[in-house]
Amino acid sequence: MTTAETARAWPLALFRTTATGAAVLVFAQAALAGGFLAGHFEALALHSRNGGLVAMVLLLQLISAVSLWRLGGGPAWPARTAVVQVLIGAALIPLGEQRVLALHIPLAVGLAIGTALLVSWAWRWQR
Repeated sequence: MTTAETARAWPLALFRTTATGAAVLVFAQAALAGGFLAGHFEALALHSRNGGLVAMVLLLQLISAVSLWRLGGGPAWPARTAVVQVLIGAALIPLGEQRVLALHIPLAVGLAIGTALLVSWAWRWQR
């Protein structure tokens, strides 16, 4: 691998790492919500704490998606998708705290689908 190729490889590795982390945390959110609905009421506090982690990792994913696009020769659409994910993640926190579940749950499902599609693309894409 040449120096130029090496310089362009780190944004993809970083994006794959953050996308995978986001996917794991979003999956954990669904599992914790399910645990709460199954009667494990302590899961709600863990769901809340994990939601903050999801928001932070989505922000890191956005930074890595922009790096992939601008420095790594990747397409722009993952960065645009990451912006939408950050906005949804930010909206989910107050909606969950205020128990506006009619919006919180569908947005969370959409976030989970988008996260799964993005992490799948991240690991399949080749420069």
